[in-house]
Order: sequence, then structure tokens, then C-alpha cells
Amino acid sequence: MPPDRDDPLRLQELAREQSLTELEQAIADREQLVGDRDQLRIDQEQVDQDEQREDVVSTDHPQWRILDDRQARIDREQATRDVSQEALDHSQEGRTVQQDALDDIRAMLKLPRSEQPDPAAASTLRRDATERARAARERAEAALLRARAALARAEAAEIRARTDDPQER
Repeated sequence: MPPDRDDPLRLQELAREQSLTELEQAIADREQLVGDRDQLRIDQEQVDQDEQREDVVSTDHPQWRILDDRQARIDREQATRDVSQEALDHSQEGRTVQQDALDDIRAMLKLPRSEQPDPAAASTLRRDATERARAARERAEAALLRARAALARAEAAEIRARTDDPQER
């Protein structure tokens, strides 16, 4: 069977996809390095915090409140770092799936034209894209609700702290 006229175009598009995937991977590797540095900094701050806490014997010590505030900041930074790492891991999974798909396409292009699968119908692609967009919107709305709830909790905690603090009366 003679080669199809669009095979060079398909191969060129596949090469373009591969280079984009490699670029995404390089960017992700740099983001991971930045994240690892952040984690080292947070770990070092935690060690310093633990050492300072050991030096302060009494909870009545004025420095205790400063240490509590610093620990809260370290905990928030660690939580943020954990979320960032989770996002990096999720992105890596997506790139792995994308690379597997590219490898599968390469294998299919090597098959004779009669054995290659039929492309998906445009209506199917449109419906799937709509469903993905709807799901993304729902996830974004849920994230907004969670952020608003966290903000409300923080404001309530601040109000409680002000009413409980004898120095502000």
C-alpha cells in the first residue's frame, strides 16, 4: 500500500506535540526544583523553631506567643507547599499520560492505513469537551466556596482572638 499523502503532516504534528511535551516536562522539572528548595527552607525553619521552643521553658514567657505565631506561619507554608506538590504530581501524571498517548499514536502511524482506527466524530469530541468544561466550572465553584469558608473561619478566629485578648480591652 502506498504511503498516505498526509503522513508527513501527521508526523510533523506529532513531532511538534512531542517537543511541547518535552518543554512542559522541562518547566515542571524546574518547578519541582523550586519546590524542593522551598521544602528545605521550611524544614530548616521548623528545626530552628523547635530549638527555640526548647530554649523557652515557661509558657508564661513573652516569647512563647511569638513562637506560636511563627509556628502557625510555618504550618501554613507547609500546607501551601503540600498543595503545590500535589499539583506538581498531578501535572506529572498528566504529562505521563500525554507521552503514552503520543507513543501510542506513533505505533498506530506505523500500522497500515487499513488497520488504523477511525477518528472520533466531531459531535463526540464537542460533547466530551463540553462535559470537561462543565466539570472544570463545578470544580472552580467548589474551590471558591472552600476559599470563602476558610476566609470566614479566619475572620471568626480573628474576632475570637480579639475578644479573648485582655490587652485589647
